[in-house]
Amino acid sequence: MAAHSGQREAGRHAAKMKSRRPPMLSWLAAAIALAAALLLIVGFFLHMPTEGTTLALDWISIRAGLEDWDLAYAVENGLRYPPWSAALLLPLAQIPMGAGWGVIAFLTLAVLSLCLPGGTRPGRTRILAIFALALSYPALRTIADGNIEFLVLAGLVILERGLIGKKPVLAGVGLLLAATKVQETWILILALPLLAGKEWFPRRGAGALGTAAAVGLPAMAWRGREWLLSIVTSPFRGSIMDSSLLATAQRLIGIPWAACLIWCGMAAATVFVCARHLRGFSREAFGFLLAASLLLAPYAAGNNVLIVYALGVVPMLVLRRGEGILLAALVNLPFLLIPFRELNYQCSASYWTLVLLLAWLLFALRLRENRKKGPSAAGVIGGGENTRGEAETAAVSAGRGFGFRKRQNSGIRFCLTLGNFPG
Repeated sequence: MAAHSGQREAGRHAAKMKSRRPPMLSWLAAAIALAAALLLIVGFFLHMPTEGTTLALDWISIRAGLEDWDLAYAVENGLRYPPWSAALLLPLAQIPMGAGWGVIAFLTLAVLSLCLPGGTRPGRTRILAIFALALSYPALRTIADGNIEFLVLAGLVILERGLIGKKPVLAGVGLLLAATKVQETWILILALPLLAGKEWFPRRGAGALGTAAAVGLPAMAWRGREWLLSIVTSPFRGSIMDSSLLATAQRLIGIPWAACLIWCGMAAATVFVCARHLRGFSREAFGFLLAASLLLAPYAAGNNVLIVYALGVVPMLVLRRGEGILLAALVNLPFLLIPFRELNYQCSASYWTLVLLLAWLLFALRLRENRKKGPSAAGVIGGGENTRGEAETAAVSAGRGFGFRKRQNSGIRFCLTLGNFPG
């Protein structure tokens, strides 16, 4: 009996070890593939000529404020990010410019893959969604400029995961990263109580705010004054590159008081939609709040549209909704204007304002429709051929999932996802 019992115990142990091997092997394969992808991308950008071009324009400007392991906020450089986020970029500024640019490109593609709707099954739909993100005009422009939109996107991913999973520490970290470009997310941050729900207050909300304060307050004491001064003295506010509603209205109308009236009307309409129709998480809510943040911000740039496209437009495109197809087409229309550099320079900021206005309106109408139908209709991801049962549909409908859903062999699948990006 003892011998048989020992054999059974040994068999159980062997089966247990065998069951553990595939996940370990999958994560090892994922790590190797990610490292190879990183090396290939860094090698490509390291040898990319930038002299006499506008390539890596943003990263070169940002890097100038990060040399010698210190933050140097100045009008002459592009460092206008809060100190807790700028400090994360310090290691990239100490390596060759091209290598840092390549790492930023890799992180941008990686974070974009995590922005895919959680209910999108691996297959044709997921591959098309990946290409719709990675090869979109705002994504390629962000990579070409060397901009750091990946920090904002990562913050929104972590924030959503923390709020849905009721994890205050994650929510606090996501809040800090989402504020990297506060002009992109400030209205979303103000609307967090509506998105989070009553169960977050007061205990969980205090935990999230405490986490953010534990990092943010010392960082503000360190370089907060210089950061705020760099924002106030930004030379791009009101320029021809400014896509905010106020700047565009002033350019097109030329009457300051009329532009201010338009801004006030948009702000009032945004507050009304939030108070009337915003209840809980959905991709429509994210798209609406992000579009409103950019429109009502003191300054917004064309490449900031990437967050609205990644978190609001592509989910509707996956669902084959008409508004998603329309907005995706408009977001990528500037590809046709690349040969017309002067026209692109003169009109691009106003064009992005009009796209954001249309996105704001379509997301608001979708929120209104979802409010009438009830929470089960809000933000359904992966519908049609991707139906997985009522329970999962309800979870995804609430906007739960920026690609963090646990799956078997998730390491290999994530690796295959990244493998679909261009070299």
